[in-house]
Amino acid sequence: MKITKDSNVYEVLEKYPETLPVFTKQGHCFGLLANPALRSTMAKLVTIGQACKLHFIDLDKLVTELNEVVKDK
Repeated sequence: MKITKDSNVYEVLEKYPETLPVFTKQGHCFGLLANPALRSTMAKLVTIGQACKLHFIDLDKLVTELNEVVKDK
Protein backbone atom coordinates (compact mmCIF):
# COMPACT_ATOMS: atom_id res chain seq x y z
CA MET A 1 0.00 0.00 0.00
CA LYS A 2 1.44 3.35 -1.02
CA ILE A 3 0.58 6.07 1.48
CA THR A 4 -0.92 9.18 -0.11
CA LYS A 5 -2.63 12.39 0.97
CA ASP A 6 -5.93 10.52 0.62
CA SER A 7 -4.92 7.71 2.97
CA ASN A 8 -6.95 7.49 6.16
CA VAL A 9 -4.76 8.08 9.21
CA TYR A 10 -6.30 5.20 11.15
CA GLU A 11 -5.88 2.73 8.29
CA VAL A 12 -2.22 3.67 7.86
CA LEU A 13 -1.58 3.20 11.59
CA GLU A 14 -3.40 -0.13 11.67
CA LYS A 15 -1.47 -1.51 8.72
CA TYR A 16 1.86 0.12 9.64
CA PRO A 17 2.09 0.74 13.40
CA GLU A 18 5.76 1.66 12.92
CA THR A 19 4.55 4.95 11.35
CA LEU A 20 3.26 6.25 14.70
CA PRO A 21 6.53 8.07 15.59
CA VAL A 22 6.52 9.79 12.19
CA PHE A 23 3.03 11.11 12.87
CA THR A 24 3.61 12.10 16.49
CA LYS A 25 6.77 14.11 15.79
CA GLN A 26 4.68 16.45 13.60
CA GLY A 27 3.31 18.23 16.65
CA HIS A 28 0.14 18.56 18.67
CA CYS A 29 -2.40 17.43 16.09
CA PHE A 30 -0.68 14.15 15.29
CA GLY A 31 0.90 14.02 18.75
CA LEU A 32 -2.53 13.14 20.11
CA LEU A 33 -2.28 9.84 18.24
CA ALA A 34 0.02 8.57 20.99
CA ASN A 35 -3.14 8.10 23.04
CA PRO A 36 -4.75 4.80 21.94
CA ALA A 37 -8.29 6.01 22.67
CA LEU A 38 -7.87 9.11 20.54
CA ARG A 39 -6.09 7.12 17.85
CA SER A 40 -9.01 4.70 17.55
CA THR A 41 -11.58 7.49 17.30
CA MET A 42 -10.29 10.69 15.71
CA ALA A 43 -7.87 9.00 13.30
CA LYS A 44 -10.78 7.21 11.63
CA LEU A 45 -12.33 10.53 10.63
CA VAL A 46 -9.53 12.17 8.71
CA THR A 47 -7.16 11.66 5.82
CA ILE A 48 -3.51 12.62 6.01
CA GLY A 49 -4.16 15.48 3.60
CA GLN A 50 -7.06 16.89 5.63
CA ALA A 51 -5.09 16.81 8.87
CA CYS A 52 -2.06 18.48 7.29
CA LYS A 53 -4.20 21.24 5.81
CA LEU A 54 -5.98 21.92 9.10
CA HIS A 55 -2.76 22.08 11.10
CA PHE A 56 -0.37 23.63 8.57
CA ILE A 57 1.87 20.58 8.30
CA ASP A 58 4.02 20.01 5.21
CA LEU A 59 2.00 17.30 3.43
CA ASP A 60 4.63 16.27 0.89
CA LYS A 61 7.30 15.91 3.57
CA LEU A 62 5.05 13.82 5.82
CA VAL A 63 3.91 11.50 3.03
CA THR A 64 7.53 11.03 1.93
CA GLU A 65 8.62 10.19 5.48
CA LEU A 66 5.76 7.74 5.94
CA ASN A 67 6.50 5.94 2.69
CA GLU A 68 10.18 5.78 3.60
CA VAL A 69 9.30 3.94 6.84
CA VAL A 70 7.14 1.37 5.04
CA LYS A 71 9.08 1.04 1.77
CA ASP A 72 10.17 -2.55 2.43
CA LYS A 73 6.75 -3.76 3.54
